[in-house]
Amino acid sequence: MSVRELSPELAAKAQAELNEDPKRIKEDLQHLKDWLAKQPHLNARRDDQWLIAFLRGCKFSLERTKEKLDLYYAIRKTAPDLYRIHHKDPLFNEILELGSYIVLPKAPGPTSPKISIVSPGRYDADKYSISDILSVSNVLLKIILFEDDHSVVAGMQTILDLEGVTMSHFFQMTPLQMKKMVVSGQDALPLRMKGTHYLNTPAGFETVFNAIKGLLNEKNKNRLYVHNKNYDEMYKYIPKEYLPKEYGGEAGSIKEITDYWKKKVDEYSDWLEEDLRYGTDESKRPGKPKTAEDILIYLNMIVRELCPELAEKARLELNEDETKMNTGIEYLKTWIAKQPHIHARTDDQWLAAFLRGCKFSLERAKEKLDFHYTVRNTAKDLFRITHKDTLFYEILDLGAVLILPKLPGPAEPRVAIVRPGRYNPNKYTVSDIISASNILQKIIIMEDDNCIVAGIRAVLDLEGVTLGHFMQMTPIQMKKLVVSLQDVNPFRMKGTHYINVPPGFEMFLNAIKALLNEKSRSRLFVHNKNYEDMYKYIPKDVLPAEYGGEGGTTKEIIKYWKERVQEYGAWLEEDLQYRTDESKRPGKPKTAEAMFGSDGSFRQLQVD
Repeated sequence: MSVRELSPELAAKAQAELNEDPKRIKEDLQHLKDWLAKQPHLNARRDDQWLIAFLRGCKFSLERTKEKLDLYYAIRKTAPDLYRIHHKDPLFNEILELGSYIVLPKAPGPTSPKISIVSPGRYDADKYSISDILSVSNVLLKIILFEDDHSVVAGMQTILDLEGVTMSHFFQMTPLQMKKMVVSGQDALPLRMKGTHYLNTPAGFETVFNAIKGLLNEKNKNRLYVHNKNYDEMYKYIPKEYLPKEYGGEAGSIKEITDYWKKKVDEYSDWLEEDLRYGTDESKRPGKPKTAEDILIYLNMIVRELCPELAEKARLELNEDETKMNTGIEYLKTWIAKQPHIHARTDDQWLAAFLRGCKFSLERAKEKLDFHYTVRNTAKDLFRITHKDTLFYEILDLGAVLILPKLPGPAEPRVAIVRPGRYNPNKYTVSDIISASNILQKIIIMEDDNCIVAGIRAVLDLEGVTLGHFMQMTPIQMKKLVVSLQDVNPFRMKGTHYINVPPGFEMFLNAIKALLNEKSRSRLFVHNKNYEDMYKYIPKDVLPAEYGGEGGTTKEIIKYWKERVQEYGAWLEEDLQYRTDESKRPGKPKTAEAMFGSDGSFRQLQVD
């Protein structure tokens, strides 16, 4: 099969910007075919027109082209949810007709990028997932790679219209989901992303925007534009007349464009059917098979870049700089390797959390890491429930612990709500609740930069608390509770806010105060029924709907965390192996009695 001839304008652009040399095309294509024939794990299309799209997308670097081809097919296996809807599935046309993802058939000019429009607010987030939308878009993108020279050579600009987006849409944008989006779009596709233009941005948009920005390469970061309601500003990049009539343009209606794509998919039906057989067989890959964790790097063997606001906070309040981060991580890895009794995670992102939580004091970071894993042995009741237990999901459904996905601002603390009155003390113990919450806290350490850098504020809502709950709070249990909140994890506790307090609460509060360090004691606030006073610290709009806020319902928040835990299933399973072996500890082994006994000899780590 030969390669289509480009228009004179596109041919000039390809030579000037993509290093395309018509004399070398045949040789480069043969090189790729020969390489593919030697890859036992890779079953890929070898059409000339298909392969040249990857050469152009990699500016004719043969090594980069081979890497991108491998990744393009590997991700079909390792992120199958992004490819699960096929062109013949009834769900495909159903989603296509929503108009949540369209590519405009006509470009603004002979060498201008093509335009796609993503409108998540057009789909019902209770019926469809973002993966469903991406799955349908990937079918269209296959066709584009094969037939649309304009998109391959000139690139694409994307309008991301957030009109109608709800908290249910927001909850679908988990860090892992965002990583999948970036890897499949930025790293696996041979398309040049020439700009993303955000319209109609809702409250809380900054959180998702900064998270996605942190995953992009430098070039794509510089091509993000937030126009909100300022369409005239967007028209400077994308001429109005080339847009659908819903955006004031002359390019037909969104329905006409979706009908165009339905016909196009029908035309390509046999080709798309054949394409389903291509992919990788990881059992045949030379060396180590690729897994979802390897490709999507949600285990992050590098440290995520912070958004500018958090980076400044980390610099000012945590003494962070690049040198301290890099040398600190290597120091901790070396130290852990020399400890015969500690079996600990050594992911860069994990260790970075402990460095930040200890303001880059290496001695304090070592102490906290040791303590973190020691407590898994000496307070086993706080860790006895695993992510696979039915009891875990049963407790999660109670809503006794809610970690709110919505943030007050890009550099503000995360907010959690603890509602002990939601569980029956005759059926569950406070250790059960802590044990379940510790699973969520592991995920937070790994992925929540706001919680690690800016800290966390807790709302302790005592509505419905009974004598049965208070009876569970023995002195030893209170010590364990304080240790689990103050000493085990690298969180900066920025305040605990008590509301709806019952009679006799003062005795409980005083007992807790006696176990806290001075800084933590100064951050206890009793508001009782005075919610307005609490709103001075925690903006109302981030709270769940049940508290008068706009942060989604408690049911939606619980669903969000169930999905997060399922995404982290393999990681959490692996994490169960990490702890200390006290029989190998140099010196005296740590015991539960020494740490939590009635003599109160457990040590408080004075960590902010």
